[in-house]
Amino acid sequence: MSTTVTTSHTVRVGDRTAGAVRMTVDLLSDSGIVLPTGTFALGTVAAELLTPRVPAAHRTGLRWTAIAPVTAVDRIRSEAVVTRVEGTTAERFVRVLDAAGAVREEGTETWQLDSPAATATELDFCTPAWGELLRDSLADDPAFASSLATWDGTVGLRSGDREVHLRIYRGRIVDVTRRTPHGATFTFVAPDHLWVDLVLGARDDFMRRAIGGEFSATGDGYEYLRLTKPLNLIIGHARAVARKARS
Repeated sequence: MSTTVTTSHTVRVGDRTAGAVRMTVDLLSDSGIVLPTGTFALGTVAAELLTPRVPAAHRTGLRWTAIAPVTAVDRIRSEAVVTRVEGTTAERFVRVLDAAGAVREEGTETWQLDSPAATATELDFCTPAWGELLRDSLADDPAFASSLATWDGTVGLRSGDREVHLRIYRGRIVDVTRRTPHGATFTFVAPDHLWVDLVLGARDDFMRRAIGGEFSATGDGYEYLRLTKPLNLIIGHARAVARKARS
């Protein structure tokens, strides 16, 4: 009598993988791959060999940038984090780093999952449903209300190609929408992988990253800088609602 065992794989936003440090030429040699000298594909091939695959899925797309192209004599390693999961599609951000820890090449992979994965609203950054969770959480925070007690405007939050607007009047979020008629007063902008770091990182280091210039903004730059404190509170509450999805 035989028994069939079905293994279920769960892919979630924030899942991280890492590859061991290898010399590029040895990595290719062990894999039996020969590439033309000077090829621009070296970094992408090395990244694929170094990085564990997304379980129960096949890769369907790749957007890649070579910051300082990998060479055959580099000692490199990889880091990857899942940034989006929606139905049968997942996106993963991959970096190739050298021995000194400098990012040499990076990109975003698209994966087709063998079976649909449930999207956690708490981790579906910068969507209206996620914005509603933020509004509910911030409604009970007197520090947020007092920091914007005299303010009338709209804060935009953007992750990649997703954007949500929080319409705020005197300390209260009165509307959550994809777009407001007159646009946001300012929009806080960060790529998907930085949203993952901000919301799921072990430490709340928004202020350090903001001071370091890791984020950008569109619209009224003065208001963006002036409202750093309430923006920090918004990120703090995003971390709080995300813990529900990761618990």
